[in-house]
Amino acid sequence: MGLIWWILPAVSGVLGLMLTFAGLGRLARLKLFSGTPRLAFGVGFLGLGGVVALTGLNLQTYSRLTYERPVATISFVATEAPETYTASLVYPGGERADFELRGDEWELNARVIKFKAFSNLLGFDSAYKLDRLYGRFEDVGRAGETNGASLATNPGLDVVELSKRSGGRFAVQDAKYGSAVYNPMSDGLSFDVFMTQSALIARPANEVTRELMGDDVSGLALEGS
Repeated sequence: MGLIWWILPAVSGVLGLMLTFAGLGRLARLKLFSGTPRLAFGVGFLGLGGVVALTGLNLQTYSRLTYERPVATISFVATEAPETYTASLVYPGGERADFELRGDEWELNARVIKFKAFSNLLGFDSAYKLDRLYGRFEDVGRAGETNGASLATNPGLDVVELSKRSGGRFAVQDAKYGSAVYNPMSDGLSFDVFMTQSALIARPANEVTRELMGDDVSGLALEGS
């Protein structure tokens, strides 16, 4: 679908150049009657090609900058202990890891390298590596009762090493930071987590979660070194 936005301006541009040069050639030989229409059509085709190219670039820019990749699906099952849940984290490749979390909310953290917008258009998407999964309470006074787990062995790029190797070269690194997403944690809830070009987001993954959350997309980007 995106290819047509380059084919159309290319064809229009070639026709425009051919007609423009043909018109200029005839005008140079003082053939005003046949040269003027060719020149006018040539300039018109060139202008049309430019408009179509800019429109296509704008659409592709929007598409790339709003591109999302699945990171994991996280689901919760209550345990016998109060306010404690088994969190199942399933990665896109099918690998699964289970964790026991305490709290009424969950939080997933990732390390991220964000690329410049022009680099996104060239296909350089934000690089990430999931870092930690936490249980948390909405009541900050209960923060000491929560727990978490390291996700150091999860699939993904080693963004820290990538950052060290690439430095600040063109089309590589714009910013290195952390991103986190959090939502309610309760029995039967399930969320699909995605990586956008700027942050982690989460969407309800089953009917129980949609009834609780609606169609909300939530995420919190935490920037830092």
